[in-house]
Amino acid sequence: MARRLKLLLPWLLTLGIVGWLLSRTDVDAIWQALVRADLAALSAVLVGFSLVVFVADAATLTLLFRRFCAPMPYGEVLAVKGVSYFLNAINYSAASGGMALFIQRKRGVPFLRGLSSLLWLNFVDVVALVAMLAVGLLFGHDLLPGELGHRVPWVLGVGALVVTGALVYWNAGIDFLVLGRLRGWRIFETFREARLSDYARMAVVRAAFISLYVGLAWAALPYFDIHIPLGTLLIYTPLLTFVQIVPASISGLGAIQVVMVALFAPHVGPASADAAAQVLAYSTISGPGMTLLRLGLGYAFVANIARDFVPRASDIAEAAADEAR
Repeated sequence: MARRLKLLLPWLLTLGIVGWLLSRTDVDAIWQALVRADLAALSAVLVGFSLVVFVADAATLTLLFRRFCAPMPYGEVLAVKGVSYFLNAINYSAASGGMALFIQRKRGVPFLRGLSSLLWLNFVDVVALVAMLAVGLLFGHDLLPGELGHRVPWVLGVGALVVTGALVYWNAGIDFLVLGRLRGWRIFETFREARLSDYARMAVVRAAFISLYVGLAWAALPYFDIHIPLGTLLIYTPLLTFVQIVPASISGLGAIQVVMVALFAPHVGPASADAAAQVLAYSTISGPGMTLLRLGLGYAFVANIARDFVPRASDIAEAAADEAR
């Protein structure tokens, strides 16, 4: 029963947040915002962006796998990324486990070795997001509405402290209380091997990749009468990404909409009577739209290649158990 409640809690929290948000927003106003938007032009933007993200994300994974796993060709990594799009519909852990199992079967890379490299990449993403937030504050601090200009530096400070502590722990060998035992865990193998130059190089690459999402928001938001300068989006995008990766709700659904309304609503044009409805209309199209497009890309590009490599949950669990023995 406790296990079932633990699995249900994120879903219940997600439904609760979404329900609360809809109860405070005029649903008809959201519909009217969708009707007024040029959805055909917006769809073209989303399709083009999805293609660019697909090839760019695979390129960063190619660099990662060649450095820590095996010299995989780019076309093979496209297959890995395509498989992850399908599994990501289940959850992020399934996608990571699927990629690790894929390269184990294809290149003989130990399962935990592949999973460790992907976990390390997640941390590098945090490093890149903190750096982007710092750049955004440098150029767009004065554009932040209300009290946000005083709160965001605190978020940056906490993020910078976490990143600095982790780098000191893994690269300088300094323990924090009982954390020294983590160095012996196989899941952290890549953290032990990565040099500061690896962090710097991959953080630059991932920051460039994440910047694509800044470009998407800058191109898509005006369709809903939301006008945010690029410098400000450099602040908002990392903040929204941090909310999305916190495992409180399913893929950040609900929580990210609440934060998005708080951040974007002050930038809605005066011609729109309901600012929150405009923001939620944008979220309604961009979120599910990107998910559907990614699933389509995964099928169109790698269905034939990846058919034999799409793992079941039992395959991933068995591979993890074998590595643990």
